[in-house]
Amino acid sequence: MTGEDLVEAPAFPRRVSGAVTRHETYGFYVDFGDEQEGLVVITMVVDNAQTPNPPFPPAGSAVDAVLLGYTDIDHQPRLSTRPLDLESH
Repeated sequence: MTGEDLVEAPAFPRRVSGAVTRHETYGFYVDFGDEQEGLVVITMVVDNAQTPNPPFPPAGSAVDAVLLGYTDIDHQPRLSTRPLDLESH
């Protein structure tokens, strides 16, 4: 293996910016310039995961999020918009 074969892995978590593309019952999607849209699941919207029906930003609105990583199976980006995550990144 040579130095050219090595690919630097991105650091997680890291802050990203994008636009909300659509809402689903389980969360919302954000286009932040990656190959796939990132998913913010309902438990990653507000700091208290027990909050019923947290508000989602409107489709088309700009959002800041934290990229937590990617799922193993389909390489889906997982995002958080929780205030505590945004403050720490």
